[in-house]
Amino acid sequence: MMYRTGDYVYPTDLTRRFLCRVAATESVRIDTGVAQILRLEALEGPWPAGTLLVRLDDRVRQVWRTGRRARRPGATVTAVDQRERIPA
Repeated sequence: MMYRTGDYVYPTDLTRRFLCRVAATESVRIDTGVAQILRLEALEGPWPAGTLLVRLDDRVRQVWRTGRRARRPGATVTAVDQRERIPA
């Protein structure tokens, strides 16, 4: 799966789920294909506002995929959002 800026994810290596938004992505070639380095804006958790977490793409689980317009979780989903809800 390729992540995009604005997607909502949970890092999987933490003791509980903390919602994050993908702030930036970087693709890198590895022996088995392509991996992504993700900079995550922590929306929940013990970190101060503005904290960025860095994870490889295989260390997160997608919650939402955003389209052209990103909204906060819990917002009303419309056709304009083009958001796909990913089952938890």
